[in-house]
Amino acid sequence: MPRTLQTQPQTESSARPMRIGLLTTSFPRDDRDIAGAFVLGFGRALAARGHTIDVLAPEPREHMSAPTWPGIAVRHVPYLRPRRLQRTFYGAGVPDNLARDPLAWLGLVPFSCALALNTWRHSRAWDAVFSHWALPCALAATWASKPTVHVAVLHSADVHLLTRLPARHLLARRIAAGAKTLWFVSAEQRRSFLELLPPGVLPETLVCPMGIDLPQSANPNRELLRRRHGLRGFCLLSLGRLVPIKGVDTAIRAAAACGVTLVVAGDGPERAPLAQLAHSLGADVRFVGTVIGERKSELFAAVDAFVLPSRRMPDGRSEGLPTSLLEAMAHGLPVIASRGTGVEELLSQTPLARWLTSADDPRAWIASLERLRGSRTAKLEAAQAARGIAERYAWPHVAARALALIHANRGPDTGRRGL
Repeated sequence: MPRTLQTQPQTESSARPMRIGLLTTSFPRDDRDIAGAFVLGFGRALAARGHTIDVLAPEPREHMSAPTWPGIAVRHVPYLRPRRLQRTFYGAGVPDNLARDPLAWLGLVPFSCALALNTWRHSRAWDAVFSHWALPCALAATWASKPTVHVAVLHSADVHLLTRLPARHLLARRIAAGAKTLWFVSAEQRRSFLELLPPGVLPETLVCPMGIDLPQSANPNRELLRRRHGLRGFCLLSLGRLVPIKGVDTAIRAAAACGVTLVVAGDGPERAPLAQLAHSLGADVRFVGTVIGERKSELFAAVDAFVLPSRRMPDGRSEGLPTSLLEAMAHGLPVIASRGTGVEELLSQTPLARWLTSADDPRAWIASLERLRGSRTAKLEAAQAARGIAERYAWPHVAARALALIHANRGPDTGRRGL
């Protein structure tokens, strides 16, 4: 069996500041952008411990300067000219961009090459590198960053894509050979990746969701916030990109049947069809667009429950573990979520398991909503359990795990066992 690292926070073995590379295909372009927000959170958590973070991310199609945050330097990697052809990243995300825009495919190979070249140029100054997403970031780090300690962070979309490629076994073996540790956000993604490796290949792995910022205010004035946002009665919140995998249509149907308010925070190509569905059902659905910072915290405090009706797509793709769920739980919100995703792994052995339901069964969602709405005790118990689970994944804890991986692997080369 592969060696699986413990996911509990560990003490750093050295306080020496390091320079750490961070490769990603999605990263906020400014303070209001949510693209790759958890990758920024990852970088901020490392920078907060005194380390310097160098980010390599795709250059946006729009003309803009690379953003800066304390301890974090962002370099945008250009990959196509004219610049308007750079349509592969940002927006609805790579999978949906490729599905909706044929021109998005043009940037895959050029960006992979440009990222590898930029990694090679800068990695000699790095003590370690974290690559987010297997393709192309983990491969770029594998090819260009030796002998820097490399931790490959794999998510749901990239592992799914990898399992469908003709050269999937070769690519997976190459990624495993070039990383000291493979970090997965869910055990399901870990199993899918390891099935691509031949017998005897024993990479070091870690299963741990990305982190979250804990709420700053412990006692918000809920009634004031509800008036501010025009909310009455039992209110639900959905938060995320408006793309098919999120299953927001299921939440709309359930909210309409139960006569409750659904606040949909986020934007994307499905917004217009979802709004049309809500109108046709006579549902009280508030589309509030992308929310960040204080406004997002206010919505968490003002609603009664969080819904995450993510679905498994016809091609088998599913979500890992959205950080929006952990954020909602940290704010003490009961959650109703879909089975068959990384969410089920997190909640199945907890008191919140009773609120897991079928992704594409509106009747099951209606039953769960009615049970939650009708029991104040159930709400309080679910809220208490949610807080306790979410606090384990605060960024300081996740950062400690990340840095422990670096310190554990800065000795002789131990990342290629069985390869």
